[in-house]
Amino acid sequence: MIPLRSFDLGLSAVFALLGIYIAWQGTMFGYQDGSVPAAGFFPVWIGAGLALFSVLNLIKVLKRSGLFGSVETMEVVTVGLVSLALVCFVLISDVIGMLIASVPLMIAIGCVFGARDARSLISVSAISIAMAAILYLVFGMVLAIPLL
Repeated sequence: MIPLRSFDLGLSAVFALLGIYIAWQGTMFGYQDGSVPAAGFFPVWIGAGLALFSVLNLIKVLKRSGLFGSVETMEVVTVGLVSLALVCFVLISDVIGMLIASVPLMIAIGCVFGARDARSLISVSAISIAMAAILYLVFGMVLAIPLL
């Protein structure tokens, strides 16, 4: 068992740094292209939001010094597996594109949170492919935002 306060402090600090890094990298893609958002628009806002709320959580945890509780080891493993899936997504999205890379990401996260048999794996796969198609239609076609 890991003490809940230590886990919360560490995870908040890691996510704050990750949010800052994501926002910083998003600026490298450009924030706006004419009158439409550029490729870095969403990463800048998502990274800034992640950093902001992680810092707020860090402050909240530091103010509550008498916090008792613990985190199960399996919950830490779950966070680690999802983090690993996100790192793989970032690495392969540069090669095959963000939209296509989102499909195995969604399938991997679905497997981490419970898709264990063939039926549920087929359902998660179908939902992942449908979601990628919806994202393409909304962002690529309707909003005409260039997809990486």
